[in-house]
Amino acid sequence: MRRIAYLLISLILLIYPSACNKSNGDFDLPPYNTISIAHLKSMATSSSRIIADDIAIEGYILANDLFGEFYKSIILCDDSGGIEILVDTENSAVEFPVFTHLTVFCSSLYIGNYGGKIELGTKPTGAYNINHIAKSDFTRFFKLDKTNIKDIKAQRVTIDAITPRHSGNYIRLEDVTFGTQAGMTWCDTDPENGNPITTERTISDRDGNTLVVRVLSHYAYGNKKIPSGYGSIQGVVEYFNNKPSLRIVNNNYDF
Repeated sequence: MRRIAYLLISLILLIYPSACNKSNGDFDLPPYNTISIAHLKSMATSSSRIIADDIAIEGYILANDLFGEFYKSIILCDDSGGIEILVDTENSAVEFPVFTHLTVFCSSLYIGNYGGKIELGTKPTGAYNINHIAKSDFTRFFKLDKTNIKDIKAQRVTIDAITPRHSGNYIRLEDVTFGTQAGMTWCDTDPENGNPITTERTISDRDGNTLVVRVLSHYAYGNKKIPSGYGSIQGVVEYFNNKPSLRIVNNNYDF
């Protein structure tokens, strides 16, 4: 009888060798409870809260630091929207290529809402409400499938239609202009050392609606000139102190 029981156990292990192995983020089966990104963002009801449930999100990577636009963070999108994920790497363009499929296992991560800006990361320390996910934990929380690639299309909206529900979402604004800021560089420079500094520019539509375009000092094209005339621009909606702004994605504008 003991030999028969041993053989049965061995057979079960052969059939289901690693279905419960989640320690390194390598799932042979889909996560038990995969939710939409919009659902996850709805859980950000405070500046910082731990995710205790065994849940996951999945989607395609929209943005990284390829053009310096998202320093130590990536944007993940699904059909319901997008979210910024803080990652402790200065080479996210290589580690998290755009348009590749990513599953994020959220249990024990933290999600926060700071003035409308929603971020996913780890336990806060110091002045930050959400911290970056350590590189040593990437295999624990992330499963990247570089063979699964999808081009992500921006949602067309107008400036006056932007609301907090668009926070983290990829949008396209058309028939907008930088007006008198055309010809200026995207980033101002520090008068003492000449280095680029994070700068706010403003776009407007023909009805006079305006939106801040936030250009980080890391932008690879920060020293280039802002185009003139009317055109289109694509980026991710951000909120600071409950006021919307736009961060350009993948150097994507056409004037």
